Formats: sequence, structure tokens, C-alpha cells
Amino acid sequence: MIMTLRYTIFILITLSSLKGQWLSFDLSKADKSTFEKQVEPTIISAALSGGQSTLIRLTQNKRLGVAVSMYMGFDRAFSSYQSNPLLHPFMLEGQFLVTDNLAIKGKMNLISNKGEMVNIAGYGFNYLEDSWFTSIYLGWLKGPTHLRIRYVDSAFIVKRTVADIPILLGLGYNNYRGSIIRFEKDDISRSIDNSITYLIAGTELRISALDFELQARINSKFFQLNFTIFRLFF
Repeated sequence: MIMTLRYTIFILITLSSLKGQWLSFDLSKADKSTFEKQVEPTIISAALSGGQSTLIRLTQNKRLGVAVSMYMGFDRAFSSYQSNPLLHPFMLEGQFLVTDNLAIKGKMNLISNKGEMVNIAGYGFNYLEDSWFTSIYLGWLKGPTHLRIRYVDSAFIVKRTVADIPILLGLGYNNYRGSIIRFEKDDISRSIDNSITYLIAGTELRISALDFELQARINSKFFQLNFTIFRLFF
């Protein structure tokens, strides 16, 4: 337990030290000749972060769950206008169990990048079973000068135990659209519409009243690592 706590603190310190590399939504940094290729990793990062599927083990006695997530993404093609890793602003998520198997949820960013007003939000639901769950998220990003994003994310995740270690495995699909604004005089794409299918792998751990989830999402274009801390209430 002590080693796990130390590892958690190390992750938090490491991410905090990298805050200067947080994801920038300033698209004026992108080269106009390869604009779409340079901007799409930023859109993917925001869409995956907003659509992340957190498995919060809600029960009849603990119907409310609150989570804080941190995201570290890597553009596998190295085509982005910003260097790896792409650190997304922390996000707050709430889930509430409505029936035995259905939970509604919502998500929003906790902070904005320095010098940029970023508003990310979304809503959706989880359908929960003992060994698997499905997730749907609909969300959007507003605020940056040149970019608006809308996305729909769906995922199916199963839980298994191997050598007393919980393992999360799944498959996800994210459809996203980035609208480019306020570049009236430039010959660039006004909309970047695409979708990705990704693999999910992760694990979880409980320490006292807190739960921790480490999750990776893997696609040929993009790799993202998510670290989530959550707690149950009521």
C-alpha cells in the first residue's frame, strides 16, 4: 500500500512538472500547408479525454461517484504542431446510479490552459453488469479562439481478475468533428470530421476510501494514458 501511494504521488508530481507542455488550442501555431494533419491530434486528444469511460462501482448504498482524471496523450505520427506528450487539462466527472444497472454521468474540465479559456463538457450514461459495462458520452469543447469540437464516444469494457489483479479490457469508438473558425483569409480546412476505433487496457486499485484507475487507449494515430481518482458517496 505504501509503495502504491508513493507511485501515485510520483505520477501527480510528474504531471504537475509537465504543466508547461499542456495541450494548446492555439491553432495559429500550425503550419498552413499541413494544417489538417497538425491540428487533428489536438482534436483527438480533446475528444478522447471528454469521452473517457470510467468504471465507478456504484451500488444501492453508494449511488454517487465523483472522479478527477488526468490525461497524457501521444501523437504516434508526430504530425502535431506541439510536441509529445499532449497533457489535457484535468477533468471532473460525476456519476449517479438511477437503477440497478443504469448510471447517468456528466463531465467538465477543472482548469483552463494558461492564456486560453477552454470549456469542455459532456454527458452520457453507463450500463453496468457484474463483469462488464458499456459507456456512451456526448460532449463538446468551446472557448479557444480558432476551434470548436463535438464528439460522440462509445465503449464496451470487460473486467477480469488475473493473479488477484483486476484487468480492464475493451473496445471503443469515437466520432469527432472539429470546426475551424476565425481564419477567414487562410486557405485551410474549415471542418475536420473523422472517427477512430481504439483498444482499451487498464487496471484499478482501492486504497482506503479512494479508488484509482489507470487506463490506456490505443489507436494507430494516437495513444492516451488516463489516471483517475474517484470516490463513492451516499
